Amino acid sequence: MEFPAVLKPRIGSGSRYATPVTDANDLVRQVTTLPPQAGGKTGMFIEQHLPGLVTRPSERFADYVSVESLVAYGEISHLAVNGRFPLAKPFRETGTFIPADLPHAQQAVVLEVATAALRALGVQTGCFHTEIKLTPSGPRVIEVNGRLGGGVPDMLFQASGVSLIRLSMSVALGERVVVQGPVPCARVGWRFMFQLPTSANRVVSIEGLDRLAELAGINAIFVNRSPGESVDWREGTGHYVYEVSGVSEDYDELLEINRFLHEEVSIVCD
Repeated sequence: MEFPAVLKPRIGSGSRYATPVTDANDLVRQVTTLPPQAGGKTGMFIEQHLPGLVTRPSERFADYVSVESLVAYGEISHLAVNGRFPLAKPFRETGTFIPADLPHAQQAVVLEVATAALRALGVQTGCFHTEIKLTPSGPRVIEVNGRLGGGVPDMLFQASGVSLIRLSMSVALGERVVVQGPVPCARVGWRFMFQLPTSANRVVSIEGLDRLAELAGINAIFVNRSPGESVDWREGTGHYVYEVSGVSEDYDELLEINRFLHEEVSIVCD
């Protein structure tokens, strides 16, 4: 067993109860302090913690992505590479967008890794969401999910006009769907999830969300944890306070919306 590592449930989603461990003593401490429901009926497991890049391909965004793919009769179509904003500690999603801001050469290698992962699994039919970390030794697979990625159909449609729902239904009906991808994107479709620090226990107030109407491209706002409701970082990405989704003309506009959310929207917690 190599450290650092990640302790996580065998069955779960959204980084729920995913916890970093630094060494064997820390592992014992984490296991003994986790609540009984953390592992459910199937328990927990340990996986390698993949190191990040010292210099990221894009300094504006995170050093991991996901590849969104369709497979029909063993033919793999990669529709999009999905970029990320940096995680909130320890592994909670804060924002995702299509297309990812990757140099062409880096994107090509990422797609090769996604193809190799799907080939290794022997998949023949379905939708796949392959998360890939950009490490000093090259792109490494974090996980392969046999499903659509969260928010991906809407982001892809906003960015490109391509309906992933329609394509996935065609695959489910047995059609031989082949798409030359990643599909061209004229804009940037995105989704933000605002996370509180790990020290937070309860949302006290939220102010400024009404001002989002001042910004172009906002499609939807959803409050997930209202004032008075509890929050727990161990519940992972799912305990975000609010979500905003929309579309931008370019990455600079996307970054301006991210700045606005962090500087103009105020959340008090205790």
